[in-house]
Amino acid sequence: MGKRKWLRTLLVVAAILLIAVLGTGLVMWRMVRAQPSFYHLVSLPREQMEAAAQSATNKFVTIQNQAARIHAGERAGLRAPPPSAGEKGVSATAPASPDALSVTFTDTELNAFFDKWSNFQNWKEQYQHYVEDPIVILKDGRIILAGKLKDADLIASLHFEPRVTQDGKLDLQLVQVLGGTLPLPESVISGYEGKIVDALHRQLPGWQRSASFDSGGAANHPLICATLAKLCMRMLNHEPAEPVLFLPIFGQKGSVPVRLTQVRIDDGSMTLTVEPLNHDQQTALLEHVKTDEKSLAGVEGR
Repeated sequence: MGKRKWLRTLLVVAAILLIAVLGTGLVMWRMVRAQPSFYHLVSLPREQMEAAAQSATNKFVTIQNQAARIHAGERAGLRAPPPSAGEKGVSATAPASPDALSVTFTDTELNAFFDKWSNFQNWKEQYQHYVEDPIVILKDGRIILAGKLKDADLIASLHFEPRVTQDGKLDLQLVQVLGGTLPLPESVISGYEGKIVDALHRQLPGWQRSASFDSGGAANHPLICATLAKLCMRMLNHEPAEPVLFLPIFGQKGSVPVRLTQVRIDDGSMTLTVEPLNHDQQTALLEHVKTDEKSLAGVEGR
């Protein structure tokens, strides 16, 4: 009789555990397959999308023009005049430096700009086999990169919280990874991180050797790749990096390097305070890029 009672108790416990496992699995499956509330594709008329892309382009051009003024002033031995603040979304006020300016982008502008240039530059060819409908979301102080993974048939998102540290470095922290609405541990993407870092380490020496600026202060492709490779590796190692961004020069080769001094993200918009690099700052950046850093070895082979 005692054995039967023990057996019934065991069966009841096993049934409860089975129900708990199935219930948890069902909840997790629904969370993985669910569409996050922040992920919604905005379908705007073509004219509005083109206007949003052009608005972003105009703001990039404003920064580009300020960089040109700085280099012209240096050649003439003068300080560049302050940028015009007449354009919506651009402010010439900058407490840190008279050469800096603040630019506000909406996520609609960024997505329209990316969509336009991904087609124009054939970027879409590189990712469309793996991800569809990628978008940028600006929300709760975060930059969210989200898209539908074709193989897994789910919406994945990477959540970054960027900030400029007190010593002027860019700390681009990956704070959350979601599969649908289910938070995933960083170990889920660690295999991809290792492959990325290995590839960057193989390419970095060649980029470093060829990195340069032209006479107009534009960064060439190897310099951009080397700088962004170091930024990526430091981000994966949870370390701050040089706060340098590269903005396209429309109609020309190369990109304008700018130093990010402040970043603020509101719901639907991001304000960047940037300062085009002068000649001395460009020389320092080039030296930094061409120098091997032992700390980067910490992310190799992750």
